[in-house]
Amino acid sequence: MAATTPETQGARADEDMLLPPLEVQAWVIGELAALVRERGYEPLVNAPLLEPSATFFPDRWAGGEASVRRLLRRLLHYAGMGDHEVEVTVYEDGPERRAEDDGKPTPLRGEDVDIWWKGQVRDPSGRPRVRFGAEAAALRDPAGVVAAAARAVARAYRQDHGLSTVDRAREERLVDLTTIFLGFGALTTDAAHRHVSKADGSFRSKGRVARLGVTPPQVMAFALAAQARARGLERAGLRRIAGLLRPNQAAFFRRALEVIDEDEILDRLGLPDPESWAAPASIRSLIPTLADDASEDVEAPEAAVVADRGVIGMNAGKPVFRVERSAALRVAKLLALPVVMLGGVVVRGFKGVELPMQWVVLAAAALGIVGLALGRLLRDRRCSEPKCGQVLSPEATTCPRCGGTIMGVISHPRERLAAEEALRRSGAERGDAAP
Repeated sequence: MAATTPETQGARADEDMLLPPLEVQAWVIGELAALVRERGYEPLVNAPLLEPSATFFPDRWAGGEASVRRLLRRLLHYAGMGDHEVEVTVYEDGPERRAEDDGKPTPLRGEDVDIWWKGQVRDPSGRPRVRFGAEAAALRDPAGVVAAAARAVARAYRQDHGLSTVDRAREERLVDLTTIFLGFGALTTDAAHRHVSKADGSFRSKGRVARLGVTPPQVMAFALAAQARARGLERAGLRRIAGLLRPNQAAFFRRALEVIDEDEILDRLGLPDPESWAAPASIRSLIPTLADDASEDVEAPEAAVVADRGVIGMNAGKPVFRVERSAALRVAKLLALPVVMLGGVVVRGFKGVELPMQWVVLAAAALGIVGLALGRLLRDRRCSEPKCGQVLSPEATTCPRCGGTIMGVISHPRERLAAEEALRRSGAERGDAAP
């Protein structure tokens, strides 16, 4: 037996950081066992382990409401709820801007709620109809949408089968585990914690952490590993699952596989002898061609709901101003900067070409002066909204980009707030004088 050294103790401590605490491991296995008791063992061991690929999601994706509906119908089919109709509402404005009740749950731990279960009703024929909501901004990320839709379907599954609990925090964790039970685990474990970037309107992008659900990725990966061990997957199958995960989640998954014993997990999950399991269905039968919704015109082009509503139409019905000023500085930059940049490349990058840098500077300065002179003859007209800046024609009464109503002319964007205040005061005075 090898001696324990501080180095090996440190390595072991680092490894244990990849695992959830023992009491959390016991909780995961206990709750999966409870699902087996309530719904049977078949979903946990025989449901297809979904991958984010056209094999499992062959339906057309165009980024609109019909695409989300097709995706949710496919996931409901995998969850054994293929007889349910689907109703989807895509919300183009953020929650802080819309007034209607969207049924969107309040995030508990900073998680992203991009697609959510809104409820279930029955149509006039008595057929169950599941209602979902979706954020339009999320539809620009199809991979994230698939995982979010999988979690929303897991919630619908729990509601449909009477599994939901009144404790909101506990229920959210159980929804995450139910995605594992249904075979959605590779999707939701990968999306539990990921770094994404978003353009900020310039040449830069801002990074942020996107979270799906409330369960830490270590716990999700442990649950996924417990399912993989219970299925008795060979090394190739385990490698395939790990390959679907981000590096951190893959490390959590591999470490969990090391500590989960196959025979023990079968007993702790309350699973019958694998010899008695029903034969898994063929992939072809599990991934049928779903009939098109009767209300959907499959030939009609689908409008993708991907506009950035942070700018497009953000000021509809609100006042903005036309900023009118000389285009002198803009034209001067347009003429001078290319000369400086091109001249610098020639001076530094071409051997045998002798071009003094001072000549480049003089030429740029001369063109800049010409630009200032020409620019004084031109007017630059733009929307005063800082996030917009759309070029406006002299005849425009509304901004074609942000939708604001042009209420006047100012000479600099910094005058916008003062102009808005003056407009409000004049409106209040007219209102006081009105009968």
